[in-house]
Amino acid sequence: MSFVRTLTLSATLAAAVSLAAPAGAAMTVGTFVQRANVLRQQGFAALLSPDFQVLKEEARQAKVQLKAENARRVAARKPGLACVPDGETIGIEEMVDSLAALPAADQRRPLRDGYAKVLGRKFPC
Repeated sequence: MSFVRTLTLSATLAAAVSLAAPAGAAMTVGTFVQRANVLRQQGFAALLSPDFQVLKEEARQAKVQLKAENARRVAARKPGLACVPDGETIGIEEMVDSLAALPAADQRRPLRDGYAKVLGRKFPC
């Protein structure tokens, strides 16, 4: 689906906290991948799905948390979780596919942790 391929990780990570989860609860990697795959099957209609906004918000929250954690680690003179060069992005399809490829144990972890693993592998510090 060309519309999905053109979305970048930064564009997809554009809203606040998930509407689907209770306050403070994070969506797991497995749940995110499952719901993203359902949207993929819908083609352009996915853009009209309320789930599209929910996943977009989950992704943004994960990105915000990762940036904050990375900043804390750098300030503490520890290695960053990932060192994404300025201007670099990961397409949403690549991100979802990379998340889906994580081991079963990682599928049960919060989305933020999955993003950290995927970005850390693609952009190590």
